[in-house]
Amino acid sequence: LTQCPLKPRDKPQYRNTNNLKFYYKLEGSMDEWVSTSSNEVLFNKLAPGKYTFKIKGRSQNGIMGKEHKITFTIKPPIWKSEGAVVLYIVMIVLLVVYNSNKVKKLDNLVEVRTRALTSEMETNKKLFDKIIEVERNKNNYFINLSHELRTPLNVISSVEQLITNLNKSERGISKEKIDEYMIVMNKNIKRLLNLINNIIDTTKIENGKYKINIKDEDIVYIVEETALSLKDAIESNGLDLIIDTNTEEKIIKCDRTEIERCIVNLLSNASKFTPVGGQIKVDIQDLGEKVKIIVEDTGIGIEKQYHKSIFDRFNQVVDEHTEVKGGSGLGLTITKHIIDMHNGEIYVESEINKGTTFTIILPVDFGREKI
Repeated sequence: LTQCPLKPRDKPQYRNTNNLKFYYKLEGSMDEWVSTSSNEVLFNKLAPGKYTFKIKGRSQNGIMGKEHKITFTIKPPIWKSEGAVVLYIVMIVLLVVYNSNKVKKLDNLVEVRTRALTSEMETNKKLFDKIIEVERNKNNYFINLSHELRTPLNVISSVEQLITNLNKSERGISKEKIDEYMIVMNKNIKRLLNLINNIIDTTKIENGKYKINIKDEDIVYIVEETALSLKDAIESNGLDLIIDTNTEEKIIKCDRTEIERCIVNLLSNASKFTPVGGQIKVDIQDLGEKVKIIVEDTGIGIEKQYHKSIFDRFNQVVDEHTEVKGGSGLGLTITKHIIDMHNGEIYVESEINKGTTFTIILPVDFGREKI
């Protein structure tokens, strides 16, 4: 206040402040002038911000001095400073981003786990369906097997009862009748033995214990002689058997007995499912390093959906022909295994009511892999 432009005689005397009056106000906190006789002003608990302190004095003579002012700023505490606020904002943003990323990661983990569980469920469902299918196929197989076992057993049982009853009668039984009945029984006994041998051999093959004896053999001679040995039996069923070849001799490495078995199985299968008046054709083709054997019939055919499964003994189809014709499917299963053991291949082509063609391809050199 010493800077107030008062004349010397009018200057306030600070020796005696009782005669002085001060007027002040603090813009930003109070808008009205406040008077005081004290030369000291205290402000407590000012909020952070910018203030302008104004003051003027009045002498004992009533002269009002010049107004003076001073501007000052009250800084907020460090936790309320602009830097702190910026830091808080940054931290909040980071926290939001972090939580957002965390939520996204959790969502991704949930999605990945959900996909994994879905995939696992689908895999388990496929395995379950496969198990059900395998069990169903096994059931079909045993049904087929039971049908084929039952037929010859029923015939043998019936013949045995017939012979027993005739033998008890007064007239007895003639030698001719006994011979006739023995032929029937012998035929069905061989059928049972063949079926049992097939079951045993199939098990050996699947366990890797079935052995083949490889030698140099004339495959044309083997196929022709095997087919000719069945010619009478096939033609007695009202069928024509045709044997064709484009070569007279072809030496390959194979097991003669097992190849004969394959040809017998295919011809027997064709004979069972070809109606009277039909035709069975056997063809042999020289392919150079390979030889092709074809057994073709004009029979009832096989549905396309079963073309791959007919070589699997647990995938045979039970139909109206099974019990009558005898269809355990073991012959085709064994044939497939034998051809595989020769590093060859076998496949089927068929159409319902138009016939079936089985094709065997064998390498000339047994040691050479399939192509």
